[in-house]
Amino acid sequence: MVMGAIGAGPACAPTSEFYMTTVTSDLQGATWRTAEVDEANRLTAEADARKAQGGYEGAIPLLKRALALYENVLGTNHPTVAKALSNLGVLYRERGDYAQAEQLHRRALAMREKALGPDHPVVAASLNDLSVLYRTRGNYADAESLAERALALREKALGPDHPDVAESLATLAVLCGDKGDYARSESLHKRALAIREDALGEGHPDVALSLNDLAALYRAKRDYAQAELLSERALAIQERAFPPDHPAVALALNNVAVLYGKRGDYARAEPMHQRALAIQRKALAPEHPHVAQTFHFLASLYLDKGDYARAEALSERALAIRQKALGPSHPDVAQSLSNLAALYIAQSRIDEAVKTAGLATDIQDRNAAAVLATGSEDQKRSYMSTLVDQTHLDIALHIQHAPATLDAARLALTVLFRRKGRVLDAMTGNFASLRLSRDPGDGALIARLTSVYSQLAAEVSRGPQNAPPAQYRERLAALEQQREALEAEVGERSASFRAEQKPVILPDVQAAIPEGAALVETAQYRPYHLRPDTRSGHWGAPRYVAYVLGPGGDPAFTDLGEAAPLEAAVDALRRALADHDLTHDPRPAARDLDRLLMEPVRALLGDTRWVFLSLDGPLHLVPFGALVDEEGQYLVERYLFSYLTTGRDLLRFEDWKAASREPPLILANPAFDESSAPSAPDATHRGVRSIDMVTQRLLPLQGTTAEARTIAAFFPESRVLLGANATEEAVKAVQGPLLLHLATHGFFLPEQPVPAALLTTPGHGPTLAELAALRQRENPLLRSGIALAGFNRRRSGSDDGVLTALETAGIDLHGTRLVVLSTCESGLGEATSGEGVYGLRRALTMAGSETQVMSLWQVDSGRTRELMQAYYQRLAGGAGRSQAMRDVQLAMRADPSTAHPNLWASFIVSGDWRRMETQVRSPEAVKVAMGPRGCACEQTGGEPHARGAWLAALLGLLVAARRRRSLRA
Repeated sequence: MVMGAIGAGPACAPTSEFYMTTVTSDLQGATWRTAEVDEANRLTAEADARKAQGGYEGAIPLLKRALALYENVLGTNHPTVAKALSNLGVLYRERGDYAQAEQLHRRALAMREKALGPDHPVVAASLNDLSVLYRTRGNYADAESLAERALALREKALGPDHPDVAESLATLAVLCGDKGDYARSESLHKRALAIREDALGEGHPDVALSLNDLAALYRAKRDYAQAELLSERALAIQERAFPPDHPAVALALNNVAVLYGKRGDYARAEPMHQRALAIQRKALAPEHPHVAQTFHFLASLYLDKGDYARAEALSERALAIRQKALGPSHPDVAQSLSNLAALYIAQSRIDEAVKTAGLATDIQDRNAAAVLATGSEDQKRSYMSTLVDQTHLDIALHIQHAPATLDAARLALTVLFRRKGRVLDAMTGNFASLRLSRDPGDGALIARLTSVYSQLAAEVSRGPQNAPPAQYRERLAALEQQREALEAEVGERSASFRAEQKPVILPDVQAAIPEGAALVETAQYRPYHLRPDTRSGHWGAPRYVAYVLGPGGDPAFTDLGEAAPLEAAVDALRRALADHDLTHDPRPAARDLDRLLMEPVRALLGDTRWVFLSLDGPLHLVPFGALVDEEGQYLVERYLFSYLTTGRDLLRFEDWKAASREPPLILANPAFDESSAPSAPDATHRGVRSIDMVTQRLLPLQGTTAEARTIAAFFPESRVLLGANATEEAVKAVQGPLLLHLATHGFFLPEQPVPAALLTTPGHGPTLAELAALRQRENPLLRSGIALAGFNRRRSGSDDGVLTALETAGIDLHGTRLVVLSTCESGLGEATSGEGVYGLRRALTMAGSETQVMSLWQVDSGRTRELMQAYYQRLAGGAGRSQAMRDVQLAMRADPSTAHPNLWASFIVSGDWRRMETQVRSPEAVKVAMGPRGCACEQTGGEPHARGAWLAALLGLLVAARRRRSLRA
């Protein structure tokens, strides 16, 4: 099987129990009526027997005749008629007639709800039937909501250990697997399996269903050894329970054979697939999706063996069946197209490979848009992970197999534009839709979610304290479940506000690139090997590629080589730049990384000096201006760099801009203690693990007061909060301020194992939910944040003095042009391939801010103050948000006292690069407002005369306000 888990769900989805419909002679009517009912019962029993033997086609006319008799005797609203409709719908679904099956299942559901009420367990059976049908057709959103409702009804009415509950658990588990949520899927499958083994016995066919489903999940996770054990056990049960030519046996045979093929045992795999195909051809319609699946499996096997002619014939047959039976946009159609693309690559039929891979990618992207519209962030990430293989195939097709083919380059670049940062975009869109909604319920939902973010952050920050480990796990689990549910509800409510988005295409992105600039889109990918390896399949070791796209012309590219040495060079440079020993020369490390990373890109840039950087993985943590070229020159002296999450951002900046709703807010010098007095001698300025923060104390940053006053002088009507007023709650309460500037301590804490005491409690092991919550403790959005007033007190409640990135994501920054975190390490986070940096950088984007200024290592307070003042001075002079930072860095680089890159290179500007289109005082006006003493920041590291600066600034502001009033008068 070539493409692993691309688009493939478990091979044997659970089916609703085929209830034998019988009616006793409780009707006090005529004899002929009893005779009709008896005949309907006989027909139903015969249909049931035929289905048990695999004779679906023969069973359908029998059930149709029985249904007509029941309706004639009982009327059209009797529960027995509903049961007959449901049974017939199951057969139509098994045959592949999904339209007819849906019509029958919906009739049965309406009748049952009317006759029995909406909460009856028989209603749950219809809900489950519809869920299985929708999942089969690729409609995951509706399928999941129906499965969740059916499960809740059955658990309430039948108890947690009933076999019908197991059926709903299995239905939901398969859906979770399809969407990439493997942890939840595994938990649900195991629970369903345990119920069925206890209630039905280990040899029951329903137990085999659970074993097959669980094996398919492990196959998707590439745990082939575990999958093989479960599949073989399932096959043994099915062969004992059914005749040798039953379709259930065929599905079990396929599942085992696929795994034999994975380990290269083609001699055992091929005859099993052939036997499965013979069974299905006899029992099912020739164009049934299960037949197409077997064709697909055989085609993959022949491709791996190098038998391309047979592989192509079977792949084309599988594709044709799937397109006709499932529709042109079904995930299984994309899977068949991916297989064909791989086949064309193996045959060097490049044009056909590019076209076919593009069709598969388009289908996946359309389906992703629907899935990403709902669900929590974790669910969105899980789903996007199922598309990674296709993304890598598109890139590898170009880089390895068609480097000179322009269409291949365009396909690879397009897939990056569409998929990098998709979860971030979806979450940002969800939040924006509800924040801009006029429905009070939407605002209330956002408020509940942000409250849970705060509670979770406070719980993680404080740690278990004196609580028993089991109790602490339970508290975290409860909050984590609330977060998941509320994020999913946000997605569902916001979906109705968002119009269907046009797929991103390369010409649109290219048209958004300014004249004289170029976009550098980097990505990590895995090469595709024609012959699979038993350990890694078709995929090689990760590598990096960089595409260069200008406002005109064709895209260019360079393969940057294996990821391991490149990422090691990134780490070495970061350590060298963060070293506060300024006698240490970081140039060798900067040159080493430049040689691997930017030197190949420079050959493609030509004379371009303005570069948009869309990075991937750890490359996000590199200040490119600090790299050193072949001539020993820092790149800041040669290029203007503007940082993006993805090249798609260029379109977002053009198409969507919210209005600012509040004046600038500037917070500085928070009172970490009860007062602004210095803390105890054991205080520290360094970031520590969040769970240990309760024992740490911070010293005040008095110099940031002058920084705040100076910046405020540039922005009329700005608010400045200092000392005890510089609180977490003040930041959370903002609603789209023009500017948000925070001058305080920041941190990003390295991930560490969960303490053993929280994992092992005598007599009470953690549940899956509790384990998930403990992993939440290590969520990078909870390991990143800033310290505000009251930090050293660590009081309980939502305002505990720590604003984590998770809480920041819930702040309303739609319309905020610029967020400046004048702190240490605010730009750090967990750098993930495809989704950017999980930390404050991501949180601020999700909150709605246009541009973020952040640091990549611990910075000197005095130098930072000078840098910030100079940055705002250049913004006031009309420089763009990225250009202003480069101007400051060049000036510092030219000054011998600040020439070391540790002092000037730590801050990067991410997001919209353009100038601030708002009223900003000119530097001359600020000088007037601040008075002759200015901010008194001339001495490096020294404390400013804050009181004098404040009085001068206040006087200047009053004078300016009076002048504005006079002008208005």
